[in-house]
Amino acid sequence: MLPEQHDILWTFMTIMLTVFTVIAFINVIKHCREQEGINTKLWGSIFGGFVFISFLCTRHMFTLVQGEQLIFIWTQVGVIFLLLLVWGIFFKSAQIEDQSPPLIRAAFFWLVVGLLLAGYTNWLPQQRSDPPPKGGAQISGDITMEDYAEMGRVIVFGAKQVAGQKAIGKGQCPLCHTFDPGDNIGRCPNLFGVEERSHTRVQEERYLNEPIKVGETDPASGIKKYAKTGEDYIRESLECPSCYVVKGYGKAGDTKSPMPVIVKPPISLSPIEVNAVIAWLQSKDTPGDFSKVTVPLPSAEDSAAQAEEAPAEEEGDKPIFVTGTEDIQAMINTLGCPLCHTIPGVEGAVGELGPVLHEKTNAPNRIADPRYEGKATNTKEYVRESILDPGAYVVMNEAEGELFPDGVMPQNFKNMLSVEALDKLVDFISNTEAPPEEG
Repeated sequence: MLPEQHDILWTFMTIMLTVFTVIAFINVIKHCREQEGINTKLWGSIFGGFVFISFLCTRHMFTLVQGEQLIFIWTQVGVIFLLLLVWGIFFKSAQIEDQSPPLIRAAFFWLVVGLLLAGYTNWLPQQRSDPPPKGGAQISGDITMEDYAEMGRVIVFGAKQVAGQKAIGKGQCPLCHTFDPGDNIGRCPNLFGVEERSHTRVQEERYLNEPIKVGETDPASGIKKYAKTGEDYIRESLECPSCYVVKGYGKAGDTKSPMPVIVKPPISLSPIEVNAVIAWLQSKDTPGDFSKVTVPLPSAEDSAAQAEEAPAEEEGDKPIFVTGTEDIQAMINTLGCPLCHTIPGVEGAVGELGPVLHEKTNAPNRIADPRYEGKATNTKEYVRESILDPGAYVVMNEAEGELFPDGVMPQNFKNMLSVEALDKLVDFISNTEAPPEEG
């Protein structure tokens, strides 16, 4: 799971549920003292037990992050429903049903409405993507390896973490990779344990010979396959993804990686940033221990040389926003479309994680598909809908015989595009089509 904060909604709810059990306990004790023949010790112990259990639930909830809270809250809700049932039995057995407080009936309504609202807001697809620094990572003063690895983590996940949102940084890695044991979305390898695997992988027969042999040049990246050490392997995986493809995660019989070359547009990590990501990958599974990190710390001279190539970024994060004055290549690169899509007419847009954008021919067929439940009636409307509401229709991946994963494409393009930019993008994509076959 990605680093997340406590969700204030579930934190508030668990406190309110515990307060409710205390109110029920006080109410029962009050009636026991006012009515003759009621076993105060028995009922006091029962409702005191509910208070204790609910208190333990609240205490445990404060140790969980948002994703875990969403699951555990149902345990406490079950306790409250049982409390309400026993509370009703108490009034029935004491024959004082007419004295039951309106709070009991209101509690059912409050619980149902609150849980439906909370569940719906957490079900909505949410995704966060921090804007890539214009000038790349800047180094100032002394930097420790811990600082450098943290820089790599920020490149992967972004500078800010928001509860309930998927954090994605400049590197865009979480779109396809997972990082914790047992967590796998199936698109690309789980990177837990990558530091340990990197040392043995370079010695495997398959690595030495597939899809190209060590010493041969990969045509996609122009890099010669070279890895001999663990650091070499991780660096090569970032800069030349098709030099070696993990079994089961490639195209064309695991000979071609769907991963983009991250030192080229649209990601374009600098050498300092690549090393920072490697430092984080080498140390992430052993928090606080950086003894396995083999990349050197960057010097002030390294940062100065990088700053000469690109102007320094202004202070603070600025959201990505495309005005429409940019050329179509710049717009598409800024939005990160080439990471997942192959787009005719856009240099470097050869992504294979999402559908190929031949929309001049594809859109009419998809609108006619019985599975289509959107509102578009023509190509431009379909393209606009696909940008603003990606989940309206999930395209079939014919090569794999299954649907492309839903929820991967960012849901917030409407906040990243001016009206002019959206129109310009829709016009361009609506006219994309497969190149004519040769021969």
